[in-house]
Amino acid sequence: MPTENAPSKKVTSKRKPPRASGRPLADEAVGQQRILDATILLLKTRAPEQLSILEIAGIAGVTRTLVRYYFGDLRGVLREATEQLMGQLQDRMEAALVSRGPLPERVYQRLLLRLEFMREHPHFERLALSEIYHAEEANGSQGAAGNPLQRISRRAMELTAMLLDDSPADVDPRHIHLTILSVSAFIPTAQPLLDHLFGKGPKADHEIEKYLRFVSQMLAERIQQRP
Repeated sequence: MPTENAPSKKVTSKRKPPRASGRPLADEAVGQQRILDATILLLKTRAPEQLSILEIAGIAGVTRTLVRYYFGDLRGVLREATEQLMGQLQDRMEAALVSRGPLPERVYQRLLLRLEFMREHPHFERLALSEIYHAEEANGSQGAAGNPLQRISRRAMELTAMLLDDSPADVDPRHIHLTILSVSAFIPTAQPLLDHLFGKGPKADHEIEKYLRFVSQMLAERIQQRP
């Protein structure tokens, strides 16, 4: 029977061997997509400059170290998130364009999809300008696929070419592309003007729809115009 003065056994803990530097071990099963999904979710209600690596990591359920490992800094996260958003938008457009129908309706669907996407992601246009169109490497090249601006522009022109299939007109697809971009980018940023012209509520929404139909008809007539 042990006495009160008997020495107690010393409890020793085994120290974990030091881990080699590199990818954070704790979040090994977590990929880039979870971080990008968290960033895109935050951007629906927050401006890009309001975000931080710490907040993104918290929403994604990962460490800041993992975010920095994948993307380097906040700018890297925003750039990847913006390119992914652009890819999602172009996927939706392609799905709408492959369904054959009257040309005015196909043009309208492309305008409408882009407008709805910008309403769903209110900072999308700003991100596209800063992280793709005016990105530091926009004039450079990154391998065979090119940089983000080149990749996105290439696919955008392919989508526009789908509108011009069997067109008798000698129309520059770049002009059609820029017109669609201009119309859909202007509407979300000019809300005070639209409120003044059309008011608010369902009636105003109907007027916007009529405007998109009007532009779609004009573009379709130009595309179908015989030389």
